[in-house]
Amino acid sequence: MEEAITILVGEKKTLKFGFMRSMGLVYCGMPNEDTFSLSYMETTGYQGYALNIYYPKNMSKIKIKDIEFNVLSITPEKIKIPQIKNPLGNSSF
Repeated sequence: MEEAITILVGEKKTLKFGFMRSMGLVYCGMPNEDTFSLSYMETTGYQGYALNIYYPKNMSKIKIKDIEFNVLSITPEKIKIPQIKNPLGNSSF
């Protein structure tokens, strides 16, 4: 069984892609009973941007940029996704 990461509402988890590049995920909760939201942040050096993305609650897989995440469980307080390997082969988050 693969190890899972739990992200609480407002908590940021960071995926490193190298020395100066990273991607952050923040779970933004559920604006209604059928939708959940993740904020995706990408940085390179001192520059970056963030997007707030909304998904239907019944989605079992979501894709952000070129990385696919399985959604193991979702509640208004937290989301659980599997631990993944980043493109450099290191553990994520």
